Amino acid sequence: MAELLVVGTLHTLDPSRPRAKAALVKGDSFAAVGSREECERLAGQDVRLVDLGSGCAVPGLADAHGHVALYGRTRAEVSCAGASSEQECAERAAKAAERAPRGTWIRGGGWSHDLWREQRLPTAASLSAAVPHHPVALARSDVHALWVNDLALHAAGIDARTPDPDGGHIGRDPKGAPTGILVDNAMRLVFHAMPRPQESDIEANLLTGLRAAAEAGLTSVHDAGLGPEVLEVYRKLAAERRLPVRVYGMIDGQQALPTLDGQIDLWKLTPRIGPLTVQSVKLFADGALGSRGAKMFEPYTDDWTTTGLWVTSPDELRARIGRVSAAGYQPCVHAIGDRACAETLQAFSAVPSAHRLRPRVEHLQLLRPRDAHLLREAGAVASMQPTHATSDAPWAEARLGMATERRQGAYAWRQALDAGAILAFGSDFPVESLDPRKGLASAVLRAPEGSAVPWMPEQSLTLLEALRAFTWGAAYAEHAEWRRGVIRVGFDADLTLFGRDLFEVPPAALPEVPLLGTVVAGQLFQKGP
Repeated sequence: MAELLVVGTLHTLDPSRPRAKAALVKGDSFAAVGSREECERLAGQDVRLVDLGSGCAVPGLADAHGHVALYGRTRAEVSCAGASSEQECAERAAKAAERAPRGTWIRGGGWSHDLWREQRLPTAASLSAAVPHHPVALARSDVHALWVNDLALHAAGIDARTPDPDGGHIGRDPKGAPTGILVDNAMRLVFHAMPRPQESDIEANLLTGLRAAAEAGLTSVHDAGLGPEVLEVYRKLAAERRLPVRVYGMIDGQQALPTLDGQIDLWKLTPRIGPLTVQSVKLFADGALGSRGAKMFEPYTDDWTTTGLWVTSPDELRARIGRVSAAGYQPCVHAIGDRACAETLQAFSAVPSAHRLRPRVEHLQLLRPRDAHLLREAGAVASMQPTHATSDAPWAEARLGMATERRQGAYAWRQALDAGAILAFGSDFPVESLDPRKGLASAVLRAPEGSAVPWMPEQSLTLLEALRAFTWGAAYAEHAEWRRGVIRVGFDADLTLFGRDLFEVPPAALPEVPLLGTVVAGQLFQKGP
């Protein structure tokens, strides 16, 4: 049985022993946690030593909300991140088209018009002029709006006569012609016109994303919204022992009900395959704040014509939550706007088995203070992403208003914690960086990138609270807190190793703390120079 001895400063997050100087791993679990002498007495002759020096170890960091295949796919697509204008994005798409066979799709994303010199939505005209011979689809940074050219509109059959689908919006000019912007469910019209990915593509994308997660210091990822094809590739990789980190998979709950029921029944037979667990379902209440699809009680401050979108109508959402819960699966609902969050929590409360299933609100970006009590009443997990706040801060108040109640409950981690909810932190990668060090810094400082001024500092957390949300909280969110999330004898041997002590550096320096490697189920992965 393989043995590993980790010595140095260990922040165990175990209330009964918050710090230790060593941990002995035998097989895939901790055999001893305490002093170096205590652990060495129990170690065999062939134990492998890892000396942290001036660094530290913490329970294995988890990302409680990410999109692994999407991350892998976007690595090979057009990136509009950092672009300062519509034209710059179009030029990047044109450059990619030069290398692609005529007529093939050009895909990409990462644009945010709120950060451009001219803060207006882009149009199909500019993209068509730059790329006239390929259909192009570029997702906004929040992945809830799609910017397409004329060929993509034609391929999807979208014209002035096309009605808005339920839960979606087709941008139109004053004459009713599509502008090239599709929001939420309207994006599906284009997705259905695209070639379906092959199994080999899905596998390559998953492995790219999972390896990136491991290299970032993560030992576990909650992958949100998986269709049958992706789940079967996950099954294959798990059976072949090729998953470098643990995966908690959420079935796509937006599928047709017969398909959803079939997937739940199928995965009930084998809910766990090695490091893969599938026992939850991802549903959508609304869209995203950046694309004005988050569902609000009141109109957007910067667009009084809309209160956002119900991606799933409240009645259908309640029915699907009930259906998933009745099957014994955990409902995980994407909810961002204040009305969507309140409706989701009320729907959870109406399900008798909800507390046992630990229903999750994914994102929970806007929750009015008057509705915070719903978290406790629903027994809900607050699955939130700290870097969303620091990325959105430059433009979020334009959407919310400065002196509104919804602004008081924006990205409100402290409010959720004080209301009695369990916090489970992630990044929503590739929407944000999957680097958990950035998430820790955002949770503590709430300072937008390039600024030392915190946004709504009253919602900040301590480093210990943030670390707990990335470890024990994430484990709790997948019903695994009895074996992961703290460094304790008998628990799974998952660790994240750092070259400096996280509690000895200024919070602003957290993203720069060297990552030494990880331990997943007793297996050591060390980063190279």
